[in-house]
Amino acid sequence: MIDYADFSVVVKNRAPPPKPWRWEIYRAGRTSPIEQSKAFFETMTEANRAGKMALGLLLSEYPG
Repeated sequence: MIDYADFSVVVKNRAPPPKPWRWEIYRAGRTSPIEQSKAFFETMTEANRAGKMALGLLLSEYPG
């Protein structure tokens, strides 16, 4: 069984304004993201919200 606590959403500033923010999903023990947004966002809040939705979809693919 997969431990969902091993996954986290991180928002990073990766581009110049006006849309510098992107979300990245990490799994414990890895230094590189297992998934990241293709789109960039204007605010950290937007990126975080979208990242949490993406994490929910990713975790729903794993059998629990």
